[in-house]
Amino acid sequence: MSDTVSADSIKAQMPHPSLTRIKGEPTHKQVKIVLRELTANLMAVSCPWGHDKGHLGLLQDPVIYEARNGAPFTIPAAEPPAYPVVPVGATAPQREELRATNAAARKAWTTYRLVLAITRDQFAAAIDDVYYAVLDDPIEGLNGVDLRMLTTHILSTYAQISQPDMDANMAEFNIGMDPILPLAVYTRKQEKCQVFASDAGVPISEATMVTTGTKHALATGNMTLAWREWRRRPVADHTWHHWKTHWTAAFAEMRDINRMTTAESNFGANAAEEEAQGRQIATSLEHLANASIQKNATIDQLVATNAQLMQALESLHASMARMFPNGSPLPALAPGSPWVPPASAPPATGTESPRPAHWGPTKPDWDKHGYCWTHGYKVKLGHTSTTCQSRRHGHQAGATRSNRMGGSRVNEGYPGPLLAIAASDAPK
Repeated sequence: MSDTVSADSIKAQMPHPSLTRIKGEPTHKQVKIVLRELTANLMAVSCPWGHDKGHLGLLQDPVIYEARNGAPFTIPAAEPPAYPVVPVGATAPQREELRATNAAARKAWTTYRLVLAITRDQFAAAIDDVYYAVLDDPIEGLNGVDLRMLTTHILSTYAQISQPDMDANMAEFNIGMDPILPLAVYTRKQEKCQVFASDAGVPISEATMVTTGTKHALATGNMTLAWREWRRRPVADHTWHHWKTHWTAAFAEMRDINRMTTAESNFGANAAEEEAQGRQIATSLEHLANASIQKNATIDQLVATNAQLMQALESLHASMARMFPNGSPLPALAPGSPWVPPASAPPATGTESPRPAHWGPTKPDWDKHGYCWTHGYKVKLGHTSTTCQSRRHGHQAGATRSNRMGGSRVNEGYPGPLLAIAASDAPK
């Protein structure tokens, strides 16, 4: 393996050969655009100690880098030797392995030095030199300045962040998480707020990231077990990197539990619906059997009743003919005469079923748009999943026609054409 690395080969790997030019005094917004491009360039060039983030550690704050990656960006203390130290008595394969390891280390070191110089010069070229003149030595130039030193100087000296912007950033940081969304949406928001606060000179510590995230996770509900497991972990593991791993798994498990619970609720609703249909069929068959047994007696009774009605009608015709001969009209009611309504039947007592609490003085009509999780689509006005007085196990009070929540499908389609409802299915 050759340890020869050129600046041109490094630049060819970077997606932004030149960064967006800032004219005049740089603002925070302009500098952040340049830093995003610089970040892409640094991550594009691999580094054996870069934790799959390339050379991002040359730019990112060391505290933030370690919190996000679980380990620091550790640069070797010195350049590897030109030739490896081969112990006496080493075998040929061992010598070859030592040479290959040393060659890889020298290539990584050379790449690191080139990346540092290239990205520093790229950032300097994007900003007028008057704004970093204090770092630009008349003889050495920027050779004694690393990338993070240069960017920190520009951010802290010119790209100032106002107090209202800091307050708005902290307000955003303290907004909790939405358990419906992936946890990565929340962690990305928190990390952006942390970077902004660092740029403003009021950094958010890793401990604050962890404690705030834990508080927000508990606020979503049903996370007590995950919280207990988190508390039992060693204090050394209470890092932001470990927090993301632990709570990402916890929220994934909770989503699985919710999906299974929903499936069981739907299964229970379908079973209840099948049971109700079975009761309707049994009732219909029972009525049919009774009708078959009583058919002859009923027909005989109907014939006798019809004969009596015909006889009464003939008597009534004869009486009318005697009272109003020659087709004279019926007498009109005298003006001012009171009208006496027919006497109503006295109310039944002792055998009536209690009226539902949501009914008024009169029996309500059917609700053409109503729905109840337990009783289905054909319910009386005022009868909803919320007001239902006879709920099955698993009843969902928020169920509606547009969102059944796994509820009953009895009489689905009402008020369309429906079969006659058996007495046992009529609303109580």
